[in-house]
Amino acid sequence: MKKLLALTLSVFALVACGDEKPTQETVVAELKSTGVEINDVRTLERDTKSPLPNSYAVRFAFSTPEIAPKGGQVFICDEKKLCDPLYVYFDALKAFGGSYYYQSPKGLVVLQLNEKMTPETAKKLEKALAKF
Repeated sequence: MKKLLALTLSVFALVACGDEKPTQETVVAELKSTGVEINDVRTLERDTKSPLPNSYAVRFAFSTPEIAPKGGQVFICDEKKLCDPLYVYFDALKAFGGSYYYQSPKGLVVLQLNEKMTPETAKKLEKALAKF
C-alpha cells in the first residue's frame, strides 16, 4: 500500500512539473542551456500605442555577442490563445524583413530573433522553447 501511495504521489509531482508556467527566469535558463551566450536581459515596457499585440504577460529582450547589442525578444503568455496573435503579427511582417520567430510547442512563449543572427544560432535558441 505504501509503495502504491508513493508511486501515485510521484506521478502527481511529475504531472504538476509539466504544467509549470514559464517565467522570465526559466526561459532565460533554457536559452542559456543551448550554449548560446545570452547577455543584457532586460524587461521591456508595454507600449499601448504600438501595433504589437499587448496580449502577453511578460516581455523581455536580450543580446548575444554574435550581433551585440542586438539579439532577440521573448513574449510569455498565460494561455496559448494570447500568444497566437503575437506569432501572427511577426508572421505578417516577414515580407518586410527576415527576422526569425518561433512559438513554443505549448504556445506559451514566442521568441523573435534579429535577422542578422546566423541560422545555426537561431535553431539552437528555437530548441530552448521545447519545454514551453
